[in-house]
Amino acid sequence: MGHVDHGKTSLLDALRQTAVAATEAGGITQHLGAFVVGMTSGASITFLDTPGHAAFSAMRARGAAVTDIVVLVVAADDGVMPQTLEAVSHAKLANVPIVVAINKCDKPAADPERVKVQLASEGLQLEEMGGDVQVVEVSAVKKTGLDDLEECLLLQAELMNLKARVDGPAQAYVVEAKLDKGRGPLATAIVKAGTLVSGQHIVVGSEWGRIRAIRDMVGKLAQQATPAMPVVLEGLKGLPMAGDDIVVVESEERARMLSAGRKKKFEKDRLRQIMEDRPVVEEPSEEDGPVAVRVEMPIVVKADVQGTVQAVTDALKTLNSPQVLYA
Repeated sequence: MGHVDHGKTSLLDALRQTAVAATEAGGITQHLGAFVVGMTSGASITFLDTPGHAAFSAMRARGAAVTDIVVLVVAADDGVMPQTLEAVSHAKLANVPIVVAINKCDKPAADPERVKVQLASEGLQLEEMGGDVQVVEVSAVKKTGLDDLEECLLLQAELMNLKARVDGPAQAYVVEAKLDKGRGPLATAIVKAGTLVSGQHIVVGSEWGRIRAIRDMVGKLAQQATPAMPVVLEGLKGLPMAGDDIVVVESEERARMLSAGRKKKFEKDRLRQIMEDRPVVEEPSEEDGPVAVRVEMPIVVKADVQGTVQAVTDALKTLNSPQVLYA
């Protein structure tokens, strides 16, 4: 996590030896991506890459809630920026420990010491100042400091004694969802505990389905998904919301019943929220002069994935002004 253009995806590319950043619009991440990286020590670490742009706040909050450790990426030449502070706040709210990666240390204007002072002044207890937050200086371009970052992450995991139950029903979360023309609703999920098996009936938020196929992040079919494994699930009857939890149930009847109950509650809550959020507009009297005609304009937000729809909708909600009201 971190501010836009501080090199989060480039750092992941350096770890994975790929070039995802080059394929993104303007070189800026717009989706929440999940990747398994095989490290030089032989360990495998699952990374969630979150967008740094201000519009994707909800996506970052979801990312922090699903993970065990937050890697806060800060550019050495740019320092602490608004989304850096927001990422720290998301991590604290989710009660997730932070490891700081100061990126772009190869640049002439790089000043890692200034970044450390800024982070300390924002309340982060850095290790070299007597705290418990580890700091690593890296360069995604020169590929330096990557082994130190791996070491810090494995040490943090060891200190937290991170273990997950493998047996029994899965506990999983949707990190992203989209509608595919050929395959129908697809949910990118990450398993936190238990094992998700192909053929199981699941309820995802207010949607349900029977897992038709489980694919890993490179599209290879798998029979099951174990903890810390990001997968794409096929077979849902409708499109879930990013952030929904996945519940495994014993039968189709149970899945239908649970889904119907959740849909009813979701619709009730949605209508109540609309009524609460509807702005109260005082009707002007004739004494106030000419009466302005208020025009309602319905807007349909269309995007490639659910998380982006949410980001655009949230951005539209901030357009409130004397001339424009969001209802």
